[in-house]
Amino acid sequence: MPLLPGVLEVRALRQTAKMAVIGARHRKNDTRRQALGYRNDTLPAALWNTSVNDAGHLEIGGCDSVHLARDFGTPLHVVNKDRLVADFERFHGAFARCWPEVILGTSYKTNPLPGVIRQLHQLGSWAEVISHFELWLAIQLGMPGARIIYNGPGKTRESIRLAVGHDLALINLDNASEVDQVAAEAQALGRIQKVGIRVVTSVGWSGQFGNSIASGEALAMARRIVASDGLSLAGLHIHLGTGLKHLPTYLQAIREVCVFAQTLQSELGVTLSYLDFGGGFGVPTVRPMDEWDQRLQANGYPPGPIDPSANPTPETFAQAVTGLLREFYDPGHPGNCPTLIFEPGRAITSSAQTLLLSVIAIKPGPNGSRKVILDGGKNITIPLGYELHEVLPASKMNSPYGGQHQLYGPLCHPGDILVLWKRLPDLEPGDVVAIMDAGAYFIPNQMNFSNPRPAVVMAHDGTAELIRAREQFDDIVRLDQLVD
Repeated sequence: MPLLPGVLEVRALRQTAKMAVIGARHRKNDTRRQALGYRNDTLPAALWNTSVNDAGHLEIGGCDSVHLARDFGTPLHVVNKDRLVADFERFHGAFARCWPEVILGTSYKTNPLPGVIRQLHQLGSWAEVISHFELWLAIQLGMPGARIIYNGPGKTRESIRLAVGHDLALINLDNASEVDQVAAEAQALGRIQKVGIRVVTSVGWSGQFGNSIASGEALAMARRIVASDGLSLAGLHIHLGTGLKHLPTYLQAIREVCVFAQTLQSELGVTLSYLDFGGGFGVPTVRPMDEWDQRLQANGYPPGPIDPSANPTPETFAQAVTGLLREFYDPGHPGNCPTLIFEPGRAITSSAQTLLLSVIAIKPGPNGSRKVILDGGKNITIPLGYELHEVLPASKMNSPYGGQHQLYGPLCHPGDILVLWKRLPDLEPGDVVAIMDAGAYFIPNQMNFSNPRPAVVMAHDGTAELIRAREQFDDIVRLDQLVD
């Protein structure tokens, strides 16, 4: 039955109203972009310690990105060594200036590139691992057990045996069964293993993780540890989430942890050596994608802007966190203060890594837009599905910006969308684009969906060193039993 004219009119009015609201939101975003200093709807390259050379190409670590793409091929990850070092030293220094003992644990899950991990360990970081593989890797990289922290909700018996055998600095226990397993391994070796408890506060992740303080579960866990031969309760551990930028959330969790530490002291006589406040600190140039971003892009507008100033600086975090801790501990007497542990994965590695992709083809899109097919897709850019990252026209940094581009990968899959709406210069086959902030969760989430995984180079002072070779076709099927 055809729709009545009145129904059609109502639908048309609703659609008009919807587009008016979305258009108003877009204009508001444009005003905000201008206030934030965007150039051509793009954040300035200097935010990543990159620059533009005389050829109009993006330069990373003194290396021309177009030359890197030519010499090493694309897709290609480029690690900016200077930025990696600077981000580590800034974060550690911010807390070290405010507290007697501070340890940064390199989060292996965030970026399990041995070349990156090794560089951070040379700067003094510990290893923070969450699986048997990561523990094995830390040992292979020469990390002594005294500088390894083992976290995670699913520790296997084999990994626990390996951890206790290497006398790890701290094993943060997630559940009661781990208490018995670690204790048994420690008793078998005749040693005392230091352990912590992953606790759940009133804010942040809970789900399958940790032990609730409010329910009494964490205290029951502590009693079990204290009663177990072979174990020493040395710390408390929290991890609130990922990409968080709301400082009061951290402070609320830390206050609850400190109060619980007092409970352990008064009821069980336990004095803690470590307070492990995990990671999850946000990155200034990345933000989660929200519903408005999706609505805008679905209706032909770019997503909302990224505001780098919305992310608290490491100095702001350090001053606020240690200021709160002083309510419970006196840093003037270091012997009575716990060592602070942080595991700032993305805050250290995200902005130091860039993913270079080459344009394969251009197709006409709706309303004058252009569909760009790149040589890397969702197989190597999973975070683009839930986060907003800046995209820079690496080979045309000084070219006039044209209209909207839609960026797709090469996979034969309708969901292989990298960025649905992005204003860029008119790209052509052979051009190179740069996905910024590719140093957190790009590498561990990549897969060889119809394509090999990319190579990685580390750039420094105009020289690029290969730290991971490109996967070859033979590598993809190496473990398969090929039948003649």
